[in-house]
Formats: sequence, structure tokens, C-alpha cells
Amino acid sequence: MIFPVKMRPQAALWPVLLLLGACGHDAPTESSSGRTNPAATKATAGPVVAEAAGEAAKINQINVFVDMSGGMQGFVHPVEAGAAGSGFQQTVTELLSDVNAQRSRQAAPPAYYFFKEKTAADPRLLVPSTYADMTATISGGLRHAARGSELPEMLREALKRQAQHPGTVSLLISDFIFAPREKGETWKIKTFIKDALSELEASKLAVSVFANTSAYRGNFYPGNRTGPQPLNGEKVPYYIWVLGSPALVAQADAGLLHRLAAQPQAHYNVRFAPPYAVPDFLENPVGRWTVTTAAPGTAPLVTFVEKPSLGKPAEVVVALDLSKLAASQRSLLSVKTLRVAETEAGATLTEVVPLAQLPDARRQPVLSKYTHFARVRFVQAPAAATALHLELARTDPAWVAGYSTNSDSNIKAQGAKTFHLDEVLAGVADYFADEPSAQRVFSLPVQVVSRD
Repeated sequence: MIFPVKMRPQAALWPVLLLLGACGHDAPTESSSGRTNPAATKATAGPVVAEAAGEAAKINQINVFVDMSGGMQGFVHPVEAGAAGSGFQQTVTELLSDVNAQRSRQAAPPAYYFFKEKTAADPRLLVPSTYADMTATISGGLRHAARGSELPEMLREALKRQAQHPGTVSLLISDFIFAPREKGETWKIKTFIKDALSELEASKLAVSVFANTSAYRGNFYPGNRTGPQPLNGEKVPYYIWVLGSPALVAQADAGLLHRLAAQPQAHYNVRFAPPYAVPDFLENPVGRWTVTTAAPGTAPLVTFVEKPSLGKPAEVVVALDLSKLAASQRSLLSVKTLRVAETEAGATLTEVVPLAQLPDARRQPVLSKYTHFARVRFVQAPAAATALHLELARTDPAWVAGYSTNSDSNIKAQGAKTFHLDEVLAGVADYFADEPSAQRVFSLPVQVVSRD
């Protein structure tokens, strides 16, 4: 264990982190044991948070797109006086209010649109709206519901506007039931989605998907076009997609979408930059090393006073605050998914322990702000300063299979499922397949150098 006040039998697995401090001290000096001398340092406010490049970017505008097809009517039926709206109405109304609250903080006010299908009488795909009109529609029901809407067209229109106005984040709200116009093209759903996303380069785009369910009252229109099914309160899924640059989507996920933090999520190329630190002042440290940080926001620098080797390895603990990650991502954290990216660097991740399993650490404020602790073992040190990266590999979210069906013709019996959702999200994953940054959830640098 780690951080015990009194050593327990299992404590030998971990070095002990004292409450004395963490990385981020000025001009450290070295004691005879190889550790930084606490008496010769000036402590900073706490562990340094290293920020990923681009995190300082600001959201300039938020575009909100709401599907107004007939299939959405069951979510937004009129609400009688004194009654509560559907889960959809409550969630989306709160989200719209949060968006509206951002209007004075951004370069341009939020823009609101309804999606509909193009017709000969009205070739528009988007109908401009306002905050007041959209919230009234969500609470009072669709007055002129469209026949349908095409997911690829929705994506293209949102991305075109993002390309015209850099710094834009788009929120798409829909049941995302995508049934190609030609029934025989269902097998191409993945390709349709991938092609629609190509409006922007993969390196400049990120996608987050938040899933939810809501009571549905009215005719449900299956994706496999077998005819409407009347529902009376059964749960039906709907989704909120977030589109934008990798850093801006991460901001929106943690801010605007914070109310949905417990919902199932899928993230593609989102640039998460969780706080992390390399705590020092190890009692009974493994190896001789010090930790410094040049300035707030920079990566910790581990300096080996004595080069580690196979016979005399060194061990460093990295503290991680993953509280802003999706629960599904945190639950998968292990030595199999968390890794040191540089495989030839002589560094190996040997153990990952959540804070919940470390009662002594929970009692120490300087450590309790972190959720996980990862131990890295070094058996060699680089000849020159090298940046190692602690990365969490991206995995396909398990919840998607449970939300998907290839036939929604009897949704009342099936439960909350979406027509070929797995194929829709496979198209998103395929689009990012060749983008290296999309294959990891985060990448946290730690500088390493040897003094001798």
C-alpha cells in the first residue's frame, strides 16, 4: 500500500509519500540520501498541474442544433400545469439555459437552429431560432414537426459552420435514429457517417457523445421503417453530440455538459488534460532522484542523481486527478490501459492504485485531490533530457452494444435502444482511425534526465 501512517504488511509494495510536499519547489538542493532537502526548499501552493498544449484556447461561440423531426415529438409533448416535463425536456432546458449564460463570455452570442428535412416547398435544412423560441418549443411541443432528418446532413451543416468560424463548439440534440433513404443501404451507415465528418480534418476535430433516455409519449418511428408504434411513457434513448476542436470539446464536456457527467459517454480525439504531479519527499525511496518544475503549467522534471539500472532500479509515483473523465474511462484504468508511451526508455508502469484504496492518502489534503496513483519503475536513464508520456489508451465504450439494435420494430418490448447506433459510432471511430492523438484519452509528459 501507499502513504501509511504506520507500515502495514502489504505496505512494502509502495514507497511512502510524506505530507511534506510535492513537485514544484524552487531551487532544490540534495541531501546525502539523494532526496530533496526540505529545509533548503521553498514550498509552493501544492502539486503542479501540467497542462496539455492548446488548453488555453477559448470557446468563441456555441451553436445548438435540435432535431425537429416527427420522431422527436414524443419527447417534447405539452406539459400540463403542475406536472413535470419529460426527462428530455428537463435536461435540454437546463442545457439551453447553461448555453445562454455563456453569451457574455464569448466573442459571439450562441446561435440556435432546428434541423428538418429538405422539401420542394422549403429547401432549408436548418431553421434559425432563438433561445426564447427554442426553450418554448422544448417545453411546449413541436408545432410543425418535420417528416424526418438525415444524420449525415446534420453533421455536415454543423461542421460547415464550424469551419467558417474557428473556435465554435456545436451541440447536436436528437434521437440519432439514422435510416438511409434507401433501405438497401443500411449496411453503409458507417461509411455515411465517416464521409460526413470529412468536412474537417481529423486533427482539428473532436466528437463527444452523451447518451440519455427519456419517457416517450406518442408514435415512435422505427429506423427500419416498419410503421409507427404508440408508446406511453416507455424510455427511448436520445443523444447530445459535441463537435469542435479537441481542446474546446474537452472544455465543453467538463463545463457545459457537467450535468451529464454520470451518463454513458463516448469520446473521439478529445484532448483531456487532467491535473497530475510527481510527489517528492519519499520515505525509503527507491533510487536517488529529485523533482523540480520550472514554472506553473510545465511538465515535472525528474533528475536521477544516480543512474537507475536493472540491479538498482528507481521508482517514481505519478499522482493523477481523473475526476473529470467519464466514469467508464476511469473504471477501465489499469496497468493494461495506462502505459508509458516510450517503450524503449527503460521505464515500465508497474501498478495503478485508486485513492479509494488508500485511506491514509485520503486524509492528506495534498494527496486527496488526486484520484489515482501510478508507479513507474526505471531500469535506465536517458543520456539527455527526454520527455516520457503517461498515456491512457482509448477503448471502445462497452455501453454502445447495449444501446444498439439492428431492428427497432418492437421497441416497447426491446427497451431503450437505437437503430444501428453501433454502426453510427463505428463510423466516427473509423474517421479518427489514422489520427494518433485519437487513440489515447490523455498524454501527460514527465521530463527525465540523469545528472551524471
